[in-house]
Amino acid sequence: MNTLIRDVTIIPMNESELIYSGDIGITAGKISYIGTIPQDFSPDTVIEATGMIAMPGLVNAHTHLSMVYFRNYKDAVENLHDWLSEIWPLEDLLTADDILPASRLGIAELIRSGTTCFADMYLFPETTCKAVQESGIKANIGLTLFGGLAESKRRMQSRIPMVDPFMLCSQGRIKLDIAPHAIYTCPQDTLEYARDFARERGCRIHTHISETSKEVQDCLNEHGVSPVSYLNRLGLLSPKVYLAHCVHPIAGDLELIAQNEAFVVHNPSSNCKLASGIAPLATMRDLQVGIALGTDGASSNNSLDLFHDIRLASMLSAVSTGNPIAVTPFEILRMATFGGASALGRQEECGTLEVGKDADIILIDTRKPHLTPCNNIFSALVYSAKSTDVDTVLCQGRVLMRHGVLTTLDAWDAIVATTHHWNGILSRAHQPKSRGW
Repeated sequence: MNTLIRDVTIIPMNESELIYSGDIGITAGKISYIGTIPQDFSPDTVIEATGMIAMPGLVNAHTHLSMVYFRNYKDAVENLHDWLSEIWPLEDLLTADDILPASRLGIAELIRSGTTCFADMYLFPETTCKAVQESGIKANIGLTLFGGLAESKRRMQSRIPMVDPFMLCSQGRIKLDIAPHAIYTCPQDTLEYARDFARERGCRIHTHISETSKEVQDCLNEHGVSPVSYLNRLGLLSPKVYLAHCVHPIAGDLELIAQNEAFVVHNPSSNCKLASGIAPLATMRDLQVGIALGTDGASSNNSLDLFHDIRLASMLSAVSTGNPIAVTPFEILRMATFGGASALGRQEECGTLEVGKDADIILIDTRKPHLTPCNNIFSALVYSAKSTDVDTVLCQGRVLMRHGVLTTLDAWDAIVATTHHWNGILSRAHQPKSRGW
């Protein structure tokens, strides 16, 4: 199966700010040509892309997909920990049947905003795997650990037989990670179990760290070191670890992360909404920490639109440093593409547009009032572009959206089903139905 993307502006997002015009050839899901296409290349499908930008699909490196249920719910709280105390009782009521429509809805939102790969940490991962398999998107699915060792082992033993088959038949689109929720929800033996499991299985570790000043102070009081140092003490910093948030590193923390070649996932919208703080993005970059971007869950964002976080990441970096280009637009976009791919262990397959890599490509339609004139492409994508500018999405060469229309999912069905299940959850919680329809 050959696909030709014709007459497009190409930004590969490799280490240089390269921009050129031409065509992209795709063969069997891989990029086979960039720029000039050989005359003997015979496409089965031609995508006309005049006026569009081709760039790597975005990588949302930290989210909780099915928390779409809690979008716009319990927003009037003072901090993360108070908010969690409101959310957790309802999460206890969720079933596997609830997770499927919410996963479909979340994936529809991801694809429509240009995301071709995401990292998830949530309940009933086998059900999320089903939605991923249906949709054609890529995902690192976290097997979440929460609480004591016995419960964590039981959870893993029950989930692995259900999720492994999805991974094995996904053509590499689904990878399984282990996801100890946080140091304040997982005791030491659970964290050590996660470390040992990851080493034995060769998978990655996905966890929250230093999200709030309270978390940091509590760790200092209990363990005598920062959360980052505590993870390091337990052998939980390595190139196969990605750390969500890291808003409040103390002296030496970022150096430890860099030395161990671990990754930080910056979630600016969530950190702002919950008043957690502003992560020191420019300092991380200066210390050569690997950085990715994430939305966090729709419950704390309240969106899965990574373009919004791309813009906010740049602006927060500017206002917090007093330097409008402390982190350049190109650097921000690279965090959202190659940075995310690297954090998820996928840098050899996606994150840049290169011959031999998977054809994970999005087309941005620049023929819009708010993108005219498009004087600097990287600035336009960071400061002006919206998720609604995403025209076409391909993952492994498969078209997941064309002209803004999803091809593998029915968004309306997901909306209806999610609303129905949410009202059922509220009923079980003895709360009134959701407002709306």
